[in-house]
Amino acid sequence: SKEVSTIKEENVNLEKTVKDLNDKLSKQEPKNNIAKEPSIKDKSNLYPIYTADTDTYKKQIDAYIYIPKELELKQKLDTLAKALSEAYFDNLPIQVVNIKDVDNKKIAVINLDESSENQGISDFSKLKGSTWATKYFQGSTGGTITSTQLIETMLQRDYSGQWIDGVKFLYKNKDCNFQHVPDLCNINYRK
Repeated sequence: SKEVSTIKEENVNLEKTVKDLNDKLSKQEPKNNIAKEPSIKDKSNLYPIYTADTDTYKKQIDAYIYIPKELELKQKLDTLAKALSEAYFDNLPIQVVNIKDVDNKKIAVINLDESSENQGISDFSKLKGSTWATKYFQGSTGGTITSTQLIETMLQRDYSGQWIDGVKFLYKNKDCNFQHVPDLCNINYRK
């Protein structure tokens, strides 16, 4: 009947509006937590997000993110991964798969995946938009900055509380193997 199709049409429009609003909200949330100059007096819950100087490649703090201290370690890593994805990597998926024990060390395993529109595409020339393979893993400068942002931000070497001992990155759930991000392919340790 006509009423049913009108209701279905309205429902589709409402679902789209809700999705659009949720997208806008998710883009706003990290902006509320990320600060270039932290103003909070208690800095123990502020975690630096690192980048690399484009001339010297030295790591430097680019911003801070507030993470509540009551969160579990994996949730803290998830928060850092989400902030990195949204602030530096065009929302490309960065997923903390697990924290595994390797030789009595806590190693975070983190998967870097392509966007949903690029799922299942193995020919890099057919990838669309921002991608790990054709944008962030390319070039010596770009690869170094990507590696520093991911490795140093996840390792939080200056943090004195309970943390992981190392981090290993995967690309599409497999060992990564890209010329300009060789450090991502290994386990990187805090010490």
